[in-house]
Amino acid sequence: MIRSILLLVLLFAALPAAAQTVIHRCVGGDGSPVFSDQPCMSVGAISLLPPSASSTSAGPTAGLLCAKDMLELRDGLAQAFAARSANRVGGLILWNGYGSAGAVDNLRAMESLVRRPLVSLEGSEGAGIDAVTSVSGGDGETRRAHFSVVRDSGCLWLRPPG
Repeated sequence: MIRSILLLVLLFAALPAAAQTVIHRCVGGDGSPVFSDQPCMSVGAISLLPPSASSTSAGPTAGLLCAKDMLELRDGLAQAFAARSANRVGGLILWNGYGSAGAVDNLRAMESLVRRPLVSLEGSEGAGIDAVTSVSGGDGETRRAHFSVVRDSGCLWLRPPG
């Protein structure tokens, strides 16, 4: 009887773990983040994570959207500024530890940042990247937004300006 109850308790304890689904972090065709319980390709998006070692998909890793080096990270950030897309900047950021309120506040700040013309991107992996933007008015005044650079899962990511 006790064995039956113990087995039943263990079975019920395992149910929540079995009910959890994997959340796929993706980027949609317009550069906006997409989170889904379905694989990215099945919802018309591209995965942000490297393919697993057991993946046997044919062809190159076209679904991979993470910077492997500083050149790719700079290019992605420059393209986000050129498109004036805070969502594209958000796709380059490692959001771990920010929570939804922090991410929303940071995306709002990014929206304001990408509206200003980009003058240059300066820095390195160790020092981070400064996005130098011009201030409207044309008097040559600039502002800097500093992004730390972190390496995670084989990719380089930005951390939001502090």
